Amino acid sequence: MLQPVNILDHIRGRLPELKRSEAQVAEMVLVEPQKVLGQSITVLAQAAGVSEATVVRFCRSIGCAGFPDFKLRLAEGQARGTPFVSQDVAPDDETPTVARKIFSSAAAALNDAAGALDMAAVSRAVELLADASSILCIGTGASAVVAEDAAHKFMRFGMAAQASADPMMVRMLAVNLGARGVLLAISNTGRTVMVTELAQMARDLGIPVIAITAPGSPLAAVSSVAIGHTPVEDAEIYTPMASRLVHLAIIDVLSTGVALKLGAEARHHLAKVKAVLSGTRSSHGKPARGRQRA
Repeated sequence: MLQPVNILDHIRGRLPELKRSEAQVAEMVLVEPQKVLGQSITVLAQAAGVSEATVVRFCRSIGCAGFPDFKLRLAEGQARGTPFVSQDVAPDDETPTVARKIFSSAAAALNDAAGALDMAAVSRAVELLADASSILCIGTGASAVVAEDAAHKFMRFGMAAQASADPMMVRMLAVNLGARGVLLAISNTGRTVMVTELAQMARDLGIPVIAITAPGSPLAAVSSVAIGHTPVEDAEIYTPMASRLVHLAIIDVLSTGVALKLGAEARHHLAKVKAVLSGTRSSHGKPARGRQRA
């Protein structure tokens, strides 16, 4: 059975036995394995100057079931840490080590993101959001949770904000945003087709689009304002963890900026929300006012 971690060495060893057209694919993989990870079978075939069928034959010649299996094994071979889990932990790490590594990675990612944040884009986004009559937040997968958090933050200040991951619902809600509505789109890679299409639809309707996404991505290209953040993890290999935390922090920056723009009105509304919610919490275990923390 082909060992994933040795796939590049395995390809090198099989290179003399491959047909010429298959060898062209092999050379592409050996020269730029990370680039190949992000390519579809069509793109790889075009880059190697062969047919898609040749790419499939190459995959089978090196012991893979097909192109998806080949990409899986290549991803595992290129990964550091634990593939498809986290780039920061090893498979044999004990729980305390895992906790320390995850927290350290998150802190480093947040610190790096703060230093690289485009303040001009953030300021422009705050202006658009503060002036918006309604805000629609969208995202898919892990980004859908960030979109929900964004809608929750803006709603607390009395803004008409909602989130949806349903593409049909987003289309209808976008039409109802009105002239001063804003679409806030969140995507770690900026390559999620559905989110990019919905952002483009909003732009076609004359709705400003703010994107929290990867710089230079398709989503960034169609946005009115792009707050760029280079993903911490390779989404082809790992589950985004630190990247999601960075996006949540950016949402906090935007919502706080909006609250300051709205001034006393936002604070008064938040006070009302807090008062309404206070009745939902048990007083049991609540620390007395003024009690010092141990």
